[in-house]
Amino acid sequence: MAASAYDVARVPALEANVRQQCADGTYDLDNNLALLKLYQFHPEKSDSAVVGRVLVKALTRLPASDYLMCTYLIPERVQEEELLAQVAAVAALLETCQFRGVWAALEPLQEPLLQHIPGVADALRDFVVHTLGLTYQAIPAAHVTASLGLDAAAAAKLVEARGWRVEGELVQVALNDDNQAKPRKAAEEGGGALQLGQLTKVMSAAFGLH
Repeated sequence: MAASAYDVARVPALEANVRQQCADGTYDLDNNLALLKLYQFHPEKSDSAVVGRVLVKALTRLPASDYLMCTYLIPERVQEEELLAQVAAVAALLETCQFRGVWAALEPLQEPLLQHIPGVADALRDFVVHTLGLTYQAIPAAHVTASLGLDAAAAAKLVEARGWRVEGELVQVALNDDNQAKPRKAAEEGGGALQLGQLTKVMSAAFGLH
């Protein structure tokens, strides 16, 4: 990395870029990682509000690993600050598929962060739908509604736009390569890879489905 990359004079421009990303819905991971790296070298310049925006923007990229990459560049003492700890709580719920808890966990972030970053809830709902679609062929409609933090009509509209069907109390998920059982190859028997059946059990536990 060039010496100029460590120049503290770059901080204002990088911070301005973060604010612009939040305002116009763009995303620049390289800019955000560069800023976090500079904050590492110049902790007196670190701004928790800006770090929070970087982390929330990274969460909107799930299932990509952007959020994890960002946390590697944030000192533990900074991550323990109240605002960033609240972002981390949301991230933990998303990453462990405890989707029903996400929407309440976002509430404390509304005023300090989310009002400055339009589209966060929509992006997170996209991730929820993506994750459900990897695992299930049919899901109780009530669980889908709660997982999306929406009322029944809004949840139905969202999933139907993905080609899913609401049939009474069940949501039928469009079939894909991930949510259909596949025969095991002999070489995979006893292997260490997580099989679809195991993944389904994990997701079922997370959603309370039996």
